[in-house]
Amino acid sequence: MIKRTTVLSLAVLMVLAACASSGSGKTEETGASERTGLSLQEAIEQSAEKIAADLPAGSRVVIVTFESPNDNLSDYIMEELSGALVDSKIEVADRKNLEYVYRELNFQMSGDVSDESAQSIGKFLGAQMVIVGQLTDVGGSYRFRTSAILVEKATRASIPRFDVRNDRAMQNMVTAFGGQQNRVKTTAYGTGADVTPQSAGTFLDRGIMFAGRGEYAKAIADFTQAITIDPKLGAAYLLRGRALYAGGSTGVIVQGNFSTIIVDSTGGNATAEQAGVFDQAIMDYTAAIRLDPNNAVMYKERGTAYIEKGDNDLAIADLTQALKLNPNYPNAYNNRGNAYSNKGDYDQAIADYTQTIRIAPGFAVAYYNRGNGYFNKGDYDRAIADYTQTIHIAPDFADAYYNRGNAYFNKGDYDRAIADYEAELRLNPNHTYAKTNLQDARRQRGY
Repeated sequence: MIKRTTVLSLAVLMVLAACASSGSGKTEETGASERTGLSLQEAIEQSAEKIAADLPAGSRVVIVTFESPNDNLSDYIMEELSGALVDSKIEVADRKNLEYVYRELNFQMSGDVSDESAQSIGKFLGAQMVIVGQLTDVGGSYRFRTSAILVEKATRASIPRFDVRNDRAMQNMVTAFGGQQNRVKTTAYGTGADVTPQSAGTFLDRGIMFAGRGEYAKAIADFTQAITIDPKLGAAYLLRGRALYAGGSTGVIVQGNFSTIIVDSTGGNATAEQAGVFDQAIMDYTAAIRLDPNNAVMYKERGTAYIEKGDNDLAIADLTQALKLNPNYPNAYNNRGNAYSNKGDYDQAIADYTQTIRIAPGFAVAYYNRGNGYFNKGDYDRAIADYTQTIHIAPDFADAYYNRGNAYFNKGDYDRAIADYEAELRLNPNHTYAKTNLQDARRQRGY
């Protein structure tokens, strides 16, 4: 078996070294009870052996969560379990991508993972099995349990439970990990730019890493390779479409490990080159929908790409379907509002932005968009209120100052308009219209 090395904190190394002499399992503090049960490492290794025995070599698993007395200990256990599975020729999905996947699927990060949720996570990451676990203090010992959900059947495989000795070494480990101020996530078994992928899943992992860095050409190449190996890997189509969409846009902001991208909208006025890229992205989203027709994210992404092409009716149809599948999807409401706004249906757009705000009260863009809707209807007071809330949430939201300045200008409140145009220009000194409107407002004030 390949020997693995795990990097521990200095504090943990010190407490483990202090306990190295207690080989018999008996100490003054805990007495004979230490002689029963396994060490934590033995429980990890035996669980890995059982999991590996239930899967063909080369299978891919996802370790979703492991509950324990503290987060650092949980991360340590998941890393050790990953290493033991890799030693047994089992591929482990990169844990760095898990928070991203949870956001994609609109799940909460917690130890309580339903079989249905686990199946969705595994399917998204191209895994055959999803693993969750717990290390529970039951008094004189710890109970080590893992549950393995088979993705294809959404059934649980039988994994033994182990009693782990609550000896001095274990007590010191729990204390040392719990005393660390910052959560330490070790990911020695994750992907990296210098690691050559060997499977569809590892190409997917690396593609997510490249996309999160904004290296879209590399990400697209990796997602393409993942699709070549496994044409049924829906996540690879979704993410390649998103990388194409980001690569064909300007002013791209990537959030949450490529779970969300914000771009400067073309307003339906894409160049021929951009439209071609968006068409490719739409083809990928369509392929992803065929593979997973109940995934709201797929429809939201395709609907957004349709907006950029100026196909607002198709966008509305897709975003409406996304909301049927997930009625509490703020991005889908916001983007559908944009499509209605592009069509000049400001009342419906405002209704959708209002729903976005109801679900996500901190969504600054939704207030800004609703402010634009009110502005277009000539309701400057409500527009100003929404732009003000946008600025309260996001003080650096430059265009909110500019648009609020325009609303004040139209109301004849030139002093406030001047203040807002000046604020816009501090954040965006090259805003030509802000410069022109500032001069007009100053002329109205006689200087």
